[in-house]
Amino acid sequence: MSRLVILTLGLAVCFFYLPIVVLGIFSFNAASTMAFPLSGFTLSWYADLFGNEAFLGGFVTSFLIAQPVGLLGALIGLMAALAVTSPRMRLRAAFAILVLVPFLVPKTVLSIAQAMLMSWVGLGRGATALILAQTLVVIPFTTTILAAVMVRLDPRLEEAARDLGATPWQSFRRVLLPQLSVALSAAYSIGVILSLADLTISMFLAGRTQPLSLIVASEFRRELKPDLNAMQVAVLVLTALIVALTEINRRRRLRGQLAHVRDDL
Repeated sequence: MSRLVILTLGLAVCFFYLPIVVLGIFSFNAASTMAFPLSGFTLSWYADLFGNEAFLGGFVTSFLIAQPVGLLGALIGLMAALAVTSPRMRLRAAFAILVLVPFLVPKTVLSIAQAMLMSWVGLGRGATALILAQTLVVIPFTTTILAAVMVRLDPRLEEAARDLGATPWQSFRRVLLPQLSVALSAAYSIGVILSLADLTISMFLAGRTQPLSLIVASEFRRELKPDLNAMQVAVLVLTALIVALTEINRRRRLRGQLAHVRDDL
């Protein structure tokens, strides 16, 4: 690897992660002003955060919204991935492009269109509309994750199950689905993370529902407080925990599959 590549990679890492490091540093700074030199170490901002009912309520709201978004995103992504990877489906390329449209359209345009549609069908703004709108944005990601795994699976396993008398549902449930368990877990995690991080859609469709992203944006417009830093660090830790648990689950299942293969041999 050339020095230029290493230098470019190092600059990119600094550009993306240095603000997060600075954010974490200031969340422990004793002074209310965010400037160097630091005034000392304190955990008071975290104590204020956990005592702030608005922040806690917003986090609970965001977490409760993120769960159905993750589940629906994984379920619909599974069905879309089955269609995209099926050799018997016609116009697969057109369907794949259709699935990716929510990713390609700017979020502001998509949010306005969704708000108009929700109003037209009489659903209105709120948690339900927010769940449906965020699920639509999540589907391209979950479909891509699941389809990437499906194209590497051996189709002869399902064919063998069908030859042995399994119904299509039995071959799907007992042969295909166990091989997709890790990918489904990853798709669910991606849906939850994207939902927690969403701001644009929430601004148009949340209504009286107040997810954490809206509360943070509102507080940030008025004043940049140190407890906002603590809150962002807490969200980052939660996101990292979700990713870590997903990876641990993937490795645990992989070890189990390898052990099963060794036992068969």
